[in-house]
Amino acid sequence: MLDQIDIYQMRIVLLNDQPVSSMQIIRALRQEGFQNFSSLSDPVEIIEALNETDNPIDLLLLDLEVSEDRSAILGMLIAQTGQSEKPAIIMLTNDGDKLSRVALFKAGASDYLIKPFDSIELIKRIEMQLDHRGLIQKLKAPLAEQSHHLENLIAPESEGMAEDYQEVMARLAQASEYRYYETGARIKRVSRFVELIALELGLDHEFAKRLRIAAPLHDIGKIGISDKIMLKPGRLTYEEFEVMKTHVTIGSKILEGHASDFLKLAHDIALTHHEKFDGTGYPNNLIGDNIPLCGRIVAIADVFDALTSVRVYKKVRSIEYAVELIKAEKGKHFDPKVVDCFLKILPQILEIKDKYVDVADE
Repeated sequence: MLDQIDIYQMRIVLLNDQPVSSMQIIRALRQEGFQNFSSLSDPVEIIEALNETDNPIDLLLLDLEVSEDRSAILGMLIAQTGQSEKPAIIMLTNDGDKLSRVALFKAGASDYLIKPFDSIELIKRIEMQLDHRGLIQKLKAPLAEQSHHLENLIAPESEGMAEDYQEVMARLAQASEYRYYETGARIKRVSRFVELIALELGLDHEFAKRLRIAAPLHDIGKIGISDKIMLKPGRLTYEEFEVMKTHVTIGSKILEGHASDFLKLAHDIALTHHEKFDGTGYPNNLIGDNIPLCGRIVAIADVFDALTSVRVYKKVRSIEYAVELIKAEKGKHFDPKVVDCFLKILPQILEIKDKYVDVADE
């Protein structure tokens, strides 16, 4: 089990261009027991604070009443730190309309709170963002330490160890799914779907095996999405779906920056499995072969499994419905070559689906 990070020691910086209004926030932080926080009134001061490598900022609270271009300030902060290293950012805003809130997310905000706000709700949102940031930090460390062992683990003479390593990866992936799926059967299904498709595409067995081991990490970024969204029964609002979409970039942050070919593969899968062949996917609207093949393969395996399994937000769809949808999305959502291979091995896909059944599906 990962050691718990003390979120009350993590660094919080409040940027408020009306210093008097910051008193409520400072008081709430102090009463809740946060130890490492400060307040600034000039956006330029944030640059100096971000450069303090011995005391990195974990969370920015931006309460910008006077400053007109908040998106520009967010862009400046991200440019200073880099998208992958930026702190969590909560915007305190008077803007209640949907377009303004979506603009904040697109500019780099992690969350927002409409003023006047309740101090209890603010503290809970702060705790949620710091919990997620702490978990990502704890997950990145063991991945970095273990990644250089993978090439030996998947060698034929180390088959037993490879299976052990795959189980470790599956359990790590299950950490992101445990909140809303009954079992880890989904992880096993998707990883084996992916391997079969890769082999049918003519990829070599070793690469197909790597895909099988890496695929379970495709949704690891969902650990950074709030329970309010992950566990919501029914359809997400537009704003909620925009937040949900960030799980691909969160996952890529967890997996990036390592020399291991395996973790590079897992990173590409996490980042691109929601891209679409026609360029209408996210996060980068990649088109066709510009989408890594691993992402194109996982996309169809993930969608088929999601459609034919029970979720908190939807009912299960029939096999026939899922297959017809995949055929209809050939050349649009899915790579035509991958669709053809999927259809050829459909009997094997269904055998795997029958073998690994979720408790909720039984």
